[in-house]
Amino acid sequence: MLKSILQNERSHLHKLYFCLDSNFPFSAAPLLLLLPHSFLSWKIKTHPRRLAPGPPSWPLIGNLLDLGYHYKAPHKRLAELQKRYGPVFMIRMGAVNTLVIASADAALELFKSHDQAFINRHPIQALQPSNEDNHGTPWSPHGPIWRIIGDYTQLFSLIKQWILVEEKEGRSVEIKHLTLVAFANLLGNLFFSRDVMDLESATGNELYQLLEKIGVLSTMPNIADFFPWLRNLDPQNLANRTMNAVNACADIVDGFAKERRITDAIRNNKEEKDYWDLLIDFEGNGKDEPRKLSDRHINWFITEIFIGGTDSLINSIEWVMSEVVRNPEVMRKAKDEIGQVVGYHRKIDESD
Repeated sequence: MLKSILQNERSHLHKLYFCLDSNFPFSAAPLLLLLPHSFLSWKIKTHPRRLAPGPPSWPLIGNLLDLGYHYKAPHKRLAELQKRYGPVFMIRMGAVNTLVIASADAALELFKSHDQAFINRHPIQALQPSNEDNHGTPWSPHGPIWRIIGDYTQLFSLIKQWILVEEKEGRSVEIKHLTLVAFANLLGNLFFSRDVMDLESATGNELYQLLEKIGVLSTMPNIADFFPWLRNLDPQNLANRTMNAVNACADIVDGFAKERRITDAIRNNKEEKDYWDLLIDFEGNGKDEPRKLSDRHINWFITEIFIGGTDSLINSIEWVMSEVVRNPEVMRKAKDEIGQVVGYHRKIDESD
């Protein structure tokens, strides 16, 4: 049943949300898809042969009122709807058709059998590129350039090391702060072979402040995401403020790139190449990918990787760590599993 629903829904949806249980954060929903929408008269009932089951919706506003009384935690309302409509159901967020994946089995079926069909993102209005020249990777369709990004195993090793240091000093730690700095430095080393932030003074770093600002602006409720015809009007001025911060980030990345060029000239290409070198050396087939990437394209690519991970990765890690700390039994099971699979005398590896 899950398979047939997912096969049918991929051609009718605007958005795809995940709500695995009542504690799952709505902001962690990772995948947004743009597909056709329609206006139906008065209360709308979905056609069982075309769409997944779901609650009736009102014209224009859809099911926004159904989520309204849980406006600070809409995922809890989605969990309630799951009990009535099953693990895969349809709601309308304003004028946007939305499929909710509300169980682990449904999520497994989606990612295992239909990942290519649902892989592209529908960018929120606040992060919509202002023109094609700014069109980089996290906001563009899945393609060959995506595949050059490596794993993030070392990110967690670095965070663990910092937590151990803070623990020895008897200080509390802010997971979001540690993760943001670790993530930024991970990308800095991947692309430019250098750290871009210092843990102790990171809050005064311009890139740190911009990434935080973009994270806040891009997760604010935006009426233009529910009613796409308002996107060009930008009624809350969110897109304008966000893109100003994005452009400022791009300027910083451009500075890193210029420094990297100077370093490359000094070392005369004798050292191991980083991802900046790979982007410079990229050669496409000229059909579904460019033959070469321009400097501007590379800089926007890197900028969007910095921005794209700030919310989805950092907030998810913060949420998971918070839930583990709040549930000692889950913490114990996690420690036991790590002990059985990895042991206690080496770092966790990607193969684990």
